[in-house]
Amino acid sequence: MKPKRTMLLGAGGRVGRQIASEFMRRGLDIVAVDIMDAGLLQQVMARLHNDACLAVGATRSRVAVYGGVNALDEAVVGALLDKERPSLVINYAIPITWDASKRLPNYDRISAAGLGAFTPIQVLTPLAVARAMVAAGIECPYMVGNLPDITIPVITAMARDGSVRRPSVGAGNVGLNQVAMRRQAALELGVSFDAVEVNLVSHHVHWVAPREPGYSQHAPFMAQVMVDGEDVSGSFGGLRELMNRGVKNHYEAGAAFSSTTGILATRVAQALLDEGEHEHRLHAPAPNGLPGGYPLRIQNGRVEVALPDHWALQEAVAAMEQCQALDGVESISGDGAVQFTDAAREILRHETGFELPSVMQPGEVEAVAQAQIDTMTALFAR
Repeated sequence: MKPKRTMLLGAGGRVGRQIASEFMRRGLDIVAVDIMDAGLLQQVMARLHNDACLAVGATRSRVAVYGGVNALDEAVVGALLDKERPSLVINYAIPITWDASKRLPNYDRISAAGLGAFTPIQVLTPLAVARAMVAAGIECPYMVGNLPDITIPVITAMARDGSVRRPSVGAGNVGLNQVAMRRQAALELGVSFDAVEVNLVSHHVHWVAPREPGYSQHAPFMAQVMVDGEDVSGSFGGLRELMNRGVKNHYEAGAAFSSTTGILATRVAQALLDEGEHEHRLHAPAPNGLPGGYPLRIQNGRVEVALPDHWALQEAVAAMEQCQALDGVESISGDGAVQFTDAAREILRHETGFELPSVMQPGEVEAVAQAQIDTMTALFAR
């Protein structure tokens, strides 16, 4: 039997390197793919492999390295997929990162548009990879790290005609919120971290709101804090305040948070790769195409939402759709068309000069994304 291996696109980026490092420390095989120069990517992976050996004594992880690969080139990616036949595909490749926008003098005002206003850029690469997977006949699970709260629902809707691979789940955001909230609760109650459990349905906006300007503090969410099985949710003067304190107290200003995201992504990946009957419990965004993030169980490759008994899935999804609208995306239609909010469109028009369409149809993603990339690149060059 061919050993399991994970193809990681964007392996040379901040989060990609962290995921690669975590995989190596766990002895998991990786196919590292990045647009970075092949020689440099080889050196980066070699260093991470050495670090893994130092950290855990030795590692069985085998690493195949493919540098100089543009993840938007579906033919090239498809050929690599066909050659390597991975058991899991993870995408963290993106043409322009959100952090690049922070170099702009009017970033505070741009931020108010919401990261969802940059859905064209965010969805571009994972959509191309999803198409390449279908073309290469790769049916393994697909995990997306690019704004998964929104991009996975978009790609899932487009996947209904069979032309793209439907993502299974994402990583980040809700997991960042949940662990920060859990640790903050433990500190405030004076109990051990292990004694506290937090069930949380939250969105990208809840991670960003305490840290970035312009985000709403009224985005709905669902949360429950338990200590040794007892519900203590009323002990904190409000669960939104507890979540905000957790995010602010445990992630320093300017923190890239790539380590946390990388660890979360690796845990999700390990759960997806496990073909046994062990039940993996964790928090992750966009399970099976749902908007926002949820508590999950992953068992034998199956991803299921695992809400407390008194929570209704319909209520949780409705709350996440409201958050989506506060993040620049009014709605996502059944075929993957994205309607943007008027507020997001006005902010981008005024602050960047980019005319975000009212509705981006599935066939317009590449053109709209390229226009948005060109606009942002020109602003960075000033």
